Amino acid sequence: MMKNIFGIFFLLFFSAYVRAQVSPDTIMVGDNSYRVIKVSDYSFKELVNEGISTTAHRLDILHIPIRQFQFVIRGFINSHSFSIKKRERRRTTFRVVAFTYPSVSPQGDTIMLSGLVTFPILEGNNIQRMLLFHRLTAVSNTIAPSNSTPIESVLSADNTICVFPDYYGCGVSEGNPLPFVALNYHARCATECALAALDIVQYNGVVLAPDFYTWNTGYSQGGGYALATQKYIENKLPDSLSRRINLRWSLCYGGIYSPAKLYETAIVTGNMGNSPSVFLQSLRGLFVSHKDILEGLTISDLLSEKAIESGLDSLLQTYDDGLFDLADRLDGRDRSRNPADYFCASVLDTSSALYKKVETAFLLDDCGKDWHPRSKVVFGHSRKDKTIPFQLTILTKEQLADSCDNTILKTPVYNGSHVFTAFIYDYMLLLYREDELFKKFIGDVSPCD
Repeated sequence: MMKNIFGIFFLLFFSAYVRAQVSPDTIMVGDNSYRVIKVSDYSFKELVNEGISTTAHRLDILHIPIRQFQFVIRGFINSHSFSIKKRERRRTTFRVVAFTYPSVSPQGDTIMLSGLVTFPILEGNNIQRMLLFHRLTAVSNTIAPSNSTPIESVLSADNTICVFPDYYGCGVSEGNPLPFVALNYHARCATECALAALDIVQYNGVVLAPDFYTWNTGYSQGGGYALATQKYIENKLPDSLSRRINLRWSLCYGGIYSPAKLYETAIVTGNMGNSPSVFLQSLRGLFVSHKDILEGLTISDLLSEKAIESGLDSLLQTYDDGLFDLADRLDGRDRSRNPADYFCASVLDTSSALYKKVETAFLLDDCGKDWHPRSKVVFGHSRKDKTIPFQLTILTKEQLADSCDNTILKTPVYNGSHVFTAFIYDYMLLLYREDELFKKFIGDVSPCD
């Protein structure tokens, strides 16, 4: 009898010890471990309000007043024909989970990265699809997805799992320099984030529909990341994991798909467009993502004397926030559009050894090389974009074409600036369901075998 009582007390003590050692915010799915940073349950109305609050902060960082936009945003959301109809949405809980997952840094060290996943909790419901969303240019860590709730999370009401990877240097990896155009690196991290999100969602008891699939999209920096992610899923991911994601198509808007071509075009034309900070951030990012190729060089070796005298080299080696933070800190030092005001003569000489070294590093992240998409890719780009030239998207599309072209190029009805087209893209996402967008852009055309 005493032996049985002792055994019961031992089991109770041991189980309490195990609970104390396994943090309640740690999720184990098979051999995979994820830390939950926060979990919040929202009504649909609350989810919309959270998303608009994040959008307001994002626009404030971009120095764009939100007041006249929030009513438009609400209008587009109210016009959206969500899969989960209005009456049912009122009764539906939308769960928002910020989490970390294991990955590696651009230098190959083991690290944790973070992201956000949102999904509806409906009794007896099978989730139809997953949205892998690559956000706009990393303007600030405060609006990294794990620190906020993106407006695109309302698309969970399309019976959709919405996944938002934090960019390296944001979320739990804050303080690390942003690689910016390290397309291949982000593609791997975003794919890991999507697979982790599927584990977390299924851990929460959500069932996937038998014909479950993923669509993949982003604008600007996110547009380049979206195309790179499709390339990674189709070229690098094991078949079993690729089938689990089951990528249907990608919508890539206003992206940098070839950093090397972006620089070459600016050097040849002598014009860096409306945002020289894109070039400075990209070049700086090489020292994060491809440091081995640039071994022995510093950012100062690539800059002009004028840029160094203005303190640009010091700034590029010390700041650690997003692109628009850099533009603010430049404080007018980026008014010139002439590459010669920023880069040394050897960088401007496309036949020099220094230029070839920089080009080699950039070409590692060229989305048009050594690949033909198996799933459809829709490119969207404004003909009047003076930040990322329209012609660069045409070049990438031509690179990807083979005997069966799985790429489609669309221009907005109203061709405007890079920022204006960003609003068109966002409103389009908030107005149409994924299946409506697919039909609108692709119709009944099947992907090539």
